[in-house]
Amino acid sequence: MVLNNYRENVRGYLEAIVRPLAKAGLTPNAVTVIGILLSLLAAYLFYLREPRLAALTLLVGSLVDALDGTLARMTGKTSRFGAFLDSTFDRISDGAVLFGIAAGNLVDWRIAFLTFMGAYLVSYERCRAELAGSGKLAVGIAERAERLMILIAFSLFGEGYVKYGVYLVGILAWITAFQRMWVAYQRLK
Repeated sequence: MVLNNYRENVRGYLEAIVRPLAKAGLTPNAVTVIGILLSLLAAYLFYLREPRLAALTLLVGSLVDALDGTLARMTGKTSRFGAFLDSTFDRISDGAVLFGIAAGNLVDWRIAFLTFMGAYLVSYERCRAELAGSGKLAVGIAERAERLMILIAFSLFGEGYVKYGVYLVGILAWITAFQRMWVAYQRLK
């Protein structure tokens, strides 16, 4: 939730980046596809035990992922399918990155799996609670942006530090899941 509070502060920068993309005729969904491809490349680089390169690729992919919504709003091409596609690809990206880290033996697969479950639960809870009428459930200490930044930061230190990033992401994801559960309970009871 922390990084999402700054979204409005960077809006002008994102729009400046997106303007040439819009003029070039790039669609929001094409930008979403580019973002997932970069995330999949990062996952593969983790598998190859190249965490610094993976982190830089994931950082670029995360920045690209932030552009699709801005492009959609600026060009008037927002759609429910575009939002669905973006959310779906975010889940694929999260799973692929953790899989790449585990497959590269940078962390025990059981820790990666527990982290994966926590991260998915955070997203699922929001979707399910909002469908049930909770209102916007963007609460918790570690939404997707924070979790990605933690993985990127620890990975930049090299192979031996990736696991600590995964541990921290796992712990924070589960705390966030419990925070959302509590807030959803309060709103929906």
